[in-house]
Amino acid sequence: MWRRLESPDAALGRLPDAAYVELVDVVVRPILPVAFIGLASTSVGLLLTSRKQDLGILVLTLLAAFAIALCIAITLAYRRAAKEPITALQARRWERMHDCAIYAFAALLGALNARALTIGHPPDSALVPMLTSGLAFVFGGGASSNVAFRPMFCRIALALATVPTVAGFLYRAPGATDPHVVAAFILEAVLLTGFAFAVVHWASRNYETTRRQVVAKLDHAAMARRDELTGLANRVRLRERFEDAVAALPAEGTALAIHCLDLDRFKEVNDRYGHLFGDALLRAATARLLGALRSEDMAARLGGDEFLVIQSGIAHEDEARLLAHRIIRVLSAPYEIEGREIRIGASIGVALAPRDGLALDVLCARADAALYRAKRDNRGGVSFWGDPPPASLMQS
Repeated sequence: MWRRLESPDAALGRLPDAAYVELVDVVVRPILPVAFIGLASTSVGLLLTSRKQDLGILVLTLLAAFAIALCIAITLAYRRAAKEPITALQARRWERMHDCAIYAFAALLGALNARALTIGHPPDSALVPMLTSGLAFVFGGGASSNVAFRPMFCRIALALATVPTVAGFLYRAPGATDPHVVAAFILEAVLLTGFAFAVVHWASRNYETTRRQVVAKLDHAAMARRDELTGLANRVRLRERFEDAVAALPAEGTALAIHCLDLDRFKEVNDRYGHLFGDALLRAATARLLGALRSEDMAARLGGDEFLVIQSGIAHEDEARLLAHRIIRVLSAPYEIEGREIRIGASIGVALAPRDGLALDVLCARADAALYRAKRDNRGGVSFWGDPPPASLMQS
């Protein structure tokens, strides 16, 4: 699955779910920068209230503090939820809640600055402009400090905080009696506007760099868990998947099957036509194997023409037997490789958990022993660990 971190930023492309979840984590998890901005805005707001004696500034200050408190509460709740892996859909919900809280704070901050700049006070006083511009710069700096903040998020949040503040400076300028103060107000408006555009530019560059790094890191991690030739899971990923599946057995009340299989007559084909031809045949067999599995099952290549399938969530042994026969059927159909029709087959040995054990090494050894018996007694067949020997062998 692939998702956009935010749909308006089409140029940034789509993200794998794992990368999206990781970037949302970088956005939502931090508390200290948010807490600092909240403390600064509350302190400045209370100071402005004392200076202006204005109820509106006090109300806006308290509402902004509530918005920051809500954002921190969302972060704390997210941290608790993220102790277990979260899905991309869940990450999207956390992202939206976090964004709404920040947008609310930005809007309240802009309104607070605008009101402080535009209601009655000596027009040449430097205290209020200094405090309001400081708040705007602190907020913009916080937005630029988190490299995972999306450009569209920065545009909206900065616009909500900066536009009313700039408007307040431009409103204040004509009332000043000192030309230097008029120029200072206008310059402050220009600087805030330029700073906001610069933050958006930095956010775009930093976010794109971070996005590429996260995707590359996940790609490298995935490659370390994949077979280079077939793209199937390797032994590392196999063990991870097995441990997850075994951990879920008690809760689900089901079993899982380990199918150990190899391709009959593959060595003959490989020796006759060469390794490149054999590699093409392995890739073709892999595609068929994957087509025979459910989405909750997993196939791994152990090496050569040996494969292993984890079939989870089965209620009866017959389900494993049906899958094994389906795999043999699809793998035994003719292949068209480089203009040649090739026929191979497959034999499968199966072990069940928890009946035959709960350790991967034990189950693999028992499935491999069952495979050896299947190849010895009935090539192209299925054998389960613990099955009695064929009647013909018992009679002999």
